[in-house]
Amino acid sequence: MAEIPWKTVTENVGASFDSIRDIFVHSLQAEHFWIRRLSGKSTEGIYGAPYEKYVDVNSVREYADKVEAETNEYLSKLTDQGLRSVFEYKVRDGSVKRNETEDILMHIIEEEIHHRGEILCIYWQHEIEAPYISYTQYKLQTMH
Repeated sequence: MAEIPWKTVTENVGASFDSIRDIFVHSLQAEHFWIRRLSGKSTEGIYGAPYEKYVDVNSVREYADKVEAETNEYLSKLTDQGLRSVFEYKVRDGSVKRNETEDILMHIIEEEIHHRGEILCIYWQHEIEAPYISYTQYKLQTMH
């Protein structure tokens, strides 16, 4: 996002969410929500923050860094037993659902992949060279 004009990042593209920014922030919110839920922390306000709160790439990056830090903290404490444990939670209609923690983590990944693919398609529609970095390359870059 940093390489393209902010106007392009925030323009309404008629996708699952209005703009590239909104799609990306939504995927961050989904990760943040589930990691906080799994951590036993409050999820209050995660989905309540308006996308317009993110006024530039730096504000989006700050939120992404915050979510990544919380995710890394949670994962660093997760044991094999915890990964296989059943997590019980309520959904919007008040019903109780149960999933293994591993399945919830896979859901987070699936949500991220879905929306990143959507963003890449929007880049292509705008004839913008879509950035690509493999997960393994990302990990190599963050290890230094």
